[in-house]
Amino acid sequence: MSNVELFHYLLLLICGAGALTWLAERIAIPPAVVLLLGGCVIAVAGKRVPDMDPNLLLAAVLPPLLMSSSFYTAWKEFRDEIGTIVSLVLGAVVFTTVAVAVVVHACNPGLPWAACFALGAIVSPPDAVAAKAILQRYPLPARLVAVLEGESLVNDASGLLLYQMAVSAALATTITVASATGTFFSLTLIGIALGLMCGQAMCWVLPRLHDTMLGIVVTFLMAWASYGIAEALGGSGVLSVVTCGLVLGVRQHRVFDAGMRIKAKATWEAIVFVLDALVFILIGLALHGILARVNHESTVLIAGLWVALPATLAAVVARLVWVFAAIWLPGRLRAKRAGRRAWSFAEAVVLGWAGMRGVVSLAAALALPAAFPGRDLIIFSTFLLIIATLVLQGGSLATLIKVLKLRPAARHTMSEHEARAHTFGASLAALEGIGERASGVERTTLDRLFAEYRIRVSANENAHASGAERVEHRARFLKVELQLVGVSREALLGLHRDGKVDDAVLHRIESELDFEELRLVTLLEP
Repeated sequence: MSNVELFHYLLLLICGAGALTWLAERIAIPPAVVLLLGGCVIAVAGKRVPDMDPNLLLAAVLPPLLMSSSFYTAWKEFRDEIGTIVSLVLGAVVFTTVAVAVVVHACNPGLPWAACFALGAIVSPPDAVAAKAILQRYPLPARLVAVLEGESLVNDASGLLLYQMAVSAALATTITVASATGTFFSLTLIGIALGLMCGQAMCWVLPRLHDTMLGIVVTFLMAWASYGIAEALGGSGVLSVVTCGLVLGVRQHRVFDAGMRIKAKATWEAIVFVLDALVFILIGLALHGILARVNHESTVLIAGLWVALPATLAAVVARLVWVFAAIWLPGRLRAKRAGRRAWSFAEAVVLGWAGMRGVVSLAAALALPAAFPGRDLIIFSTFLLIIATLVLQGGSLATLIKVLKLRPAARHTMSEHEARAHTFGASLAALEGIGERASGVERTTLDRLFAEYRIRVSANENAHASGAERVEHRARFLKVELQLVGVSREALLGLHRDGKVDDAVLHRIESELDFEELRLVTLLEP
């Protein structure tokens, strides 16, 4: 397949991904599941399916997705739940690795222990891309989302260390406790340190760039740079990108101006949508190369199922056991003594069940050395496990959440209406100070501003104090405003069609109407 053909093939994949995403929304199934199955169908039925280099997939697709996820991570909840996240990142990963290795070896005594541990290490860390793709569809308690997303973002170092140890043991490479500890800390420290430097560099550079588009390009380049440089220095590229994104996310409100924030958000959302869709469809396409390797030996297919089934069962059960034994139960005991809110049973069930695997596990399996014992078997088993976790766990999460009646916790902070009233109230107070110093000519303009801000403050105060009836009344008022924006837009387009305004005026006024429409739509969102 030539480069031009490959380009056209990728365009067709993007079109197919868009169609499958649309279909998933219509049949109320997570798009990641539909995209994965669609990729599998193409892999089995397609005659010309290109082989994707897993390292290229990781280096090209993963960094922007990780940057986006970490950028929007709720830092306060992440920090508050760091103990739970560390328990999952270290304890659950190790426990799952051992459980998968023991169960798989018990069912397949002929498979070397090193190969069993390698498979366990490959499938032990949940995937950040899969977690985000599945979880963003459901309203969950804030700390549950923070733990699930935080765990999937930072578990790379522990999983990769166990993977390297298993590979070294299988290839008869000497590895000691000291070298293993050194590897873990080098992966972690280099990744975090480089991510901090990249994040600080972006916070210094972006305010000094007056070209918005250039600033947006820099954010993408830094995602790839922080990943690639960390990997080249022997650190964790994933941790580097995540740290960089966290730094920028915490400081975004001071670093970005309004124009860049709006344009960057739109650009990133569009590109992340495409990359998200491509990741899952490319995972499905990987089945083509896997089947090509195992077709010459039919026994591998049966053996792969005999490895994948116990590995999947062990991985799912081990995570549930760890969540209940190491997080839920100790949390309830501590809560009784300290008066803190413990993890509920429903939260623990979802936390244990939401352990989807994805592209990182597949790439790690495909990166096994050619001489590794049972390599084809491990790759095939990993692929089947990824499908099982995404389809079974990801596809059943919505039903599980409904059955458990899990909803976001009650607010302990200001409501949105209270925050809006306070925000506009500060502007109104400042406006009153300006009005005291205003001349007669300025007074008329200031009176209009006074009226507008008083309406904004009172509308939000009434919506907060008067309950659902007042909120519905305000929503009807906003819908009328939204309708008027549509009327203004049609009038403007009519003037342009009649040749009464030129393109420059059209785009300028249309931009103002776009911002007003965006403001009203945001206010109408539940």
